[in-house]
Amino acid sequence: MQSAYKDASKQEADEKKRDVKDTQCKWCTMGLISALAISVVINVVLTSIYFSAKEDRGAQYFCPDNWIGFQDKCYYFSEEEKDWNSSRYDCLSQNASLVMIATTKEKHFLKRFKCTSDHWIWRDMTEDLTGQWVDENIHNKGTNMKGNEICFYLNEDGVATARCYTERKWICRKKVH
Repeated sequence: MQSAYKDASKQEADEKKRDVKDTQCKWCTMGLISALAISVVINVVLTSIYFSAKEDRGAQYFCPDNWIGFQDKCYYFSEEEKDWNSSRYDCLSQNASLVMIATTKEKHFLKRFKCTSDHWIWRDMTEDLTGQWVDENIHNKGTNMKGNEICFYLNEDGVATARCYTERKWICRKKVH
């Protein structure tokens, strides 16, 4: 009887050990599943952040073929030459306008990419020739002006004026899309 009692005790002890192991295994499994779930959630969040940032960055610099992106605008440097009005209409036909230089950084960018050719740009004097641009900025504000004709172009020295019927290359500008 004592042997049966020992066997029963031993079985009971073995069952308790198995129960403890099973409980530990269940907790390990639950911990592992929780860690995997958290890892998946973190990966999904990080991936969506990465791709949304990548899409924003890509959209910021998306310009049509043969156009160059700078800041939030696209620029087209023509290869052919036309008079100022024809140049302007070419830009308009591409949903753009002749470039109006807004900052010194933009002027340096344009001069770097225009090479040695002179390019028509959008600058118009007010009717009374007071020396103001269409955008109401005084023309000599950081820009070297030469000449007294109506149409403007960008050359190696800065901005100058010429007769509008002269044929030159031109620069179009439009917002990035």
